[in-house]
Amino acid sequence: MTITTQTSPLVKAEGITKIFGTGDKEMVALSGLNLEVKEGEFLSLLGPSGCGKSTALNIMGGLLRATEGTITFGGEPMTEPRRQIGMMFQQAVMFPWRTTLENVLLPVEIFGESKKEFKPKAQELLSMVGISEFENSYPWQLSGGMQQRAALARVLLHDPKLLLLDEPFGALDEFTRETMNQELLRLQNYANSTAVLVTHNITEAVFMSDRIAVMSARPGRLVGILEVPFDRPRRPELQTTNDFIKLVAEARSMLELQ
Repeated sequence: MTITTQTSPLVKAEGITKIFGTGDKEMVALSGLNLEVKEGEFLSLLGPSGCGKSTALNIMGGLLRATEGTITFGGEPMTEPRRQIGMMFQQAVMFPWRTTLENVLLPVEIFGESKKEFKPKAQELLSMVGISEFENSYPWQLSGGMQQRAALARVLLHDPKLLLLDEPFGALDEFTRETMNQELLRLQNYANSTAVLVTHNITEAVFMSDRIAVMSARPGRLVGILEVPFDRPRRPELQTTNDFIKLVAEARSMLELQ
């Protein structure tokens, strides 16, 4: 995959600090974070649990306001959520009384659009993620991996320019997680989206990413950027190569030396 670069990055964070609480209960989640996300790339935020990765992602998505610093999307200040930004979380967040197809179409209803118009696209996406035969099933009839496939279809329904992924497959077993990661890379390429993934799994970050932003323990700050040179598409056997193993070791060293 070729990364398309612009004069200005798609997302630019400058001096982002986020503080929760006040006084004795004050907690600094992020401190002076500077980060750029290039259009078309897959960037991972890699760091230990509790380092502010998810906080940074929520600020990028307009769900949280930074205490200090600025963040822009497409050169414009980020002040609220945008339809060009899709988010996936660790839990699929599916309503149990709605079928798979109805859950995928939920954003259409929220935006007051025509379900009839978007239904064919929703069905196409369910086919692409491999669960078209379950479009009339309910969440309790689906495995965790199937629910996340439905959530992925839902987030792609409005052709987001930016995908923000907060450990979306972290609750799945290792085999299913690897399969879903490959599906995600395939669909990111299909959608021509930019993606930012939160993870504390070093192997996952190296396998998925074009670049890895390594973060320190709380308060989160940028330790450094690790470039990942592997071509796409990527196959699981890549993880057994010497070059892959060396990059994993380099990322681990960056985390240990923070």
